[in-house]
Amino acid sequence: MDTPTTLSDLLPQRVELPEIPTDLLDPAADGRNLDIALATVPAKPAVYALLDHARESILLSSTANLRLGLLHRCALPPAADSHLRRVNYRQFSRWVDYRRVGSTFAANLWYLRAARLLYPDRYRKMLAWKMAWGVMVDLEAEFPQLLAISAARESTGQWLGPFPDAVSARQAIHVLEDTFDLCRYYDVLREAPHGKPCAYKQMGKCPAPCDGSTTMAEYRQSVRRAAEFLVGGGAAPGEVAAAIRQAWQQEQQLQMRSAAAKLDFLSAARIKSRINSAARLSGERFTYVHRLPSLKFLILQPGATASWVEPFFFQDRRIVAGEPVPKKRVNDVLAQWCNHINTPLPSGDGLNDDPADMVSLLCYHLFRSRDAGLYIAADEPLQVQALADRLSAWWAQKQRSSDNMEQSSDSAVALDSGPTAGGPRLPMEQDG
Repeated sequence: MDTPTTLSDLLPQRVELPEIPTDLLDPAADGRNLDIALATVPAKPAVYALLDHARESILLSSTANLRLGLLHRCALPPAADSHLRRVNYRQFSRWVDYRRVGSTFAANLWYLRAARLLYPDRYRKMLAWKMAWGVMVDLEAEFPQLLAISAARESTGQWLGPFPDAVSARQAIHVLEDTFDLCRYYDVLREAPHGKPCAYKQMGKCPAPCDGSTTMAEYRQSVRRAAEFLVGGGAAPGEVAAAIRQAWQQEQQLQMRSAAAKLDFLSAARIKSRINSAARLSGERFTYVHRLPSLKFLILQPGATASWVEPFFFQDRRIVAGEPVPKKRVNDVLAQWCNHINTPLPSGDGLNDDPADMVSLLCYHLFRSRDAGLYIAADEPLQVQALADRLSAWWAQKQRSSDNMEQSSDSAVALDSGPTAGGPRLPMEQDG
């Protein structure tokens, strides 16, 4: 299906706020009216928008408790608190449009879409995450170069990513330059074959295409090998890419031993330096790097309740939300999920989203230290049994975490069995 394009599609539930009473000296009566109006609003996580009488947006927010959040936003402040600097949204608000969500990923996805619809000129400033970083390379360019760039776009060349930040993308480029002896000074490279070689040629760390010591065709092939090394030569990210790098490392080690056996210790030292440099790409920050068109994920998130699972499909730089499924029926839909992620999306699906936003949202959640979801790379066709195994391991891990939290809670109660102080905690909100 196409991405929703109207606010009523994005936030399909609606509630009307009561009119402000003429007698503002009786805030208790208004509080009762507000309680009645919000009685059907769930005290659950949601994305919502406050709208005025003309249905123009006043506020866009996400909250862990919609009813409490609306009470906090819309209750008239007591007269004694009139001196406080608090925005009185009730004075302008008439309608609330909202969508229930079961996970942070779902909340961020629908918040992003609603923000882009309501505030197209500034919505990215309202997000809790930054644009995803990648490495751009155009192998058909006259003078190919690896560049760290934000926003996943491929007008020319290939975008390799995602990386969690700019530092990681630039570090990957430095590693590839050291590993494959690429040119560090692009201005000099553009003068080839009449450029003046830099000190890296004298150190044996550059084949010097700038002065014609090697041809641009040979240099372009080195850049191509570097790009393939970064993404695993076209294989899926993760284990397969690691295996490709391990095979390269074994080949380099054989060459190093051969050079040492010939007493060519300088060449052996250079090869060892390349091996040590390439090892830096095995860190967690480089786990998901791949060519953008081939980046595919089946994303499973908690549903509206603990007994439900909500699937999302990231493919072709788009995110499609699937139908939530009860956990007891998950085995019945595994084949359907695999078929969905293994089949290319129709050309019209999700075209209302900006691909750069979708990649950035995925990147943000892939590298979150605490994320409740399961992210399954599906660059290779996803098999039902492999998916079932990943699900079983995921649920077992969540059960262990839940048991550990219960044990910690029991210990805390045993240490301090006295009454707790303080009132209810307000939900943490993301506003726009």
